[in-house]
Amino acid sequence: MAAPTQQNGTTIRVAGSAPLELMWLLHFVEAEHQHEGMFANLEPLRVKYGPELATLWPDGRLQCTGDVAVIAERGGTLLDLDLARFFPRAEKAIAAGIALPSLRSELPQDIETTRRRLERLRTDAALRRRYLGVLEAIWSGVEDEWRTEGRAAVAAEAETWTRGLEQGQSYKEVLGLPRLWPGRPELDELVDAAASEGTLTLNPCWFGGKVHIEELDGMVHAGRGVRGFELSDRKVATDVASWMKALSDPTRLTILLRLGRRPASVTELARHLHVSQPTVSAHVQVLREAGLLEERAVGRSAELSANEEAVRRLLSRTEDSILRAFRP
Repeated sequence: MAAPTQQNGTTIRVAGSAPLELMWLLHFVEAEHQHEGMFANLEPLRVKYGPELATLWPDGRLQCTGDVAVIAERGGTLLDLDLARFFPRAEKAIAAGIALPSLRSELPQDIETTRRRLERLRTDAALRRRYLGVLEAIWSGVEDEWRTEGRAAVAAEAETWTRGLEQGQSYKEVLGLPRLWPGRPELDELVDAAASEGTLTLNPCWFGGKVHIEELDGMVHAGRGVRGFELSDRKVATDVASWMKALSDPTRLTILLRLGRRPASVTELARHLHVSQPTVSAHVQVLREAGLLEERAVGRSAELSANEEAVRRLLSRTEDSILRAFRP
């Protein structure tokens, strides 16, 4: 499932990923604290497999799980919605030796950890079988949930994110995260660049937490969990109020309605509405900043018209944001 969306001349894709679900599962299984709330169902897996995962690696680095994304990317299974191809391809890829991708999303020590682990797996067949066996056992423990709930929820969220992008939302608005990683601003810059270059894929994840960012040889994957993630009412209200500012004044809305029927200049609008030209200019500026107007030069003046598609996007985005709060 991968849906490319054109935005500002570039393509942003939205896709679910079973390997990234597995990456998140390892993150939670290797945690040193008990899971509660929406992740309480992962606690038995943490208790059962957490100690075994810890004994696999002498480096003692917990929750360094990027090797799963690297193995899936090198095996061509990163965007698969199940792991049927992942495990046999992982065995072959690891045994043959995996050249690390660029991994610009990772800290230097994490890159080195991933490199060493993949090398150990390559040279130690018994360790490799043990490692993949634990991964298969963890996935088996959640596979029914993935098939009956998670996969459908991810597909539905992917449609919502795609619709948001089509309506002009930025990828951060779609994710509901004004900043992706407050402690590492370079990651925001990395994903911003990928969005502008058409190398970004957004991944809704059923087993995911707040955010993941994986850069693999120029392709960037960013996403978050979809369970229990809700924008606060205050955030929704603030966003909607900001979007609707252009339509909140009766005179301004009258101008937009007038320009929706036929183009006019500021002078013509002032004469038609019986208000001063500076007043009209101020209202036009607000509508222009909201992207609701189009403008073309006619002689020495500018002729204004309403951008119908922009108005549709604004109203649709507002409707989606408000009605999302009414979901059971």
